[in-house]
Amino acid sequence: MDNEWDEYAAGWDDDPAARAYAAAAFDSLVGLPGVSDPALDGARVLDFGCGTGLLTERLVAAGAHVVAVDTSPAMLDVLGAKGAERGWSTVVASLDVPDEPAAFQLIVCSSVCAFLDDYPATAAELTARLAPGGRFVQWDWERAEGDDHGLTRGEIQTALGAAGLIDVAVDTAFAVDLDGFAMAPLLGTGRRP
Repeated sequence: MDNEWDEYAAGWDDDPAARAYAAAAFDSLVGLPGVSDPALDGARVLDFGCGTGLLTERLVAAGAHVVAVDTSPAMLDVLGAKGAERGWSTVVASLDVPDEPAAFQLIVCSSVCAFLDDYPATAAELTARLAPGGRFVQWDWERAEGDDHGLTRGEIQTALGAAGLIDVAVDTAFAVDLDGFAMAPLLGTGRRP
């Protein structure tokens, strides 16, 4: 079965906007309380909707052990080739989320939750994979009035709270201007008690 994202895989890493977004997302991640380069060293992280692994690259560089999940086989092929070339031994790529309760200290979802058929249910399923004290972090485009794509701040707040997360916060993640295009996605975070 073809995946609509497969056609983007070959050139994804060459897109300056994709690279800038991943870099800014990682910077906003390590700026969160309890998440920093030292805290990531040795941490088990689920990169849900990893694509070609632009965020995974940074997580690995910080010392994390990453399970990178995506529905696009072509995106995962690019990630696998990158990992083989760089000798990554701490990355596992998969089409499926591991069925391991409380297995991850951190779950990241970069620009994927707005594409989910049932975002609240998926947030709850992912939260079950967080260890106590683990953090859920997502970046998504804010849906403007009259727009069909993205999530509202309220939708993120409600879904993360209903998933059982505490200390839920939703704010603008970062602002990056790339050739006149402003990228300012939302950052939703929460912690498993």
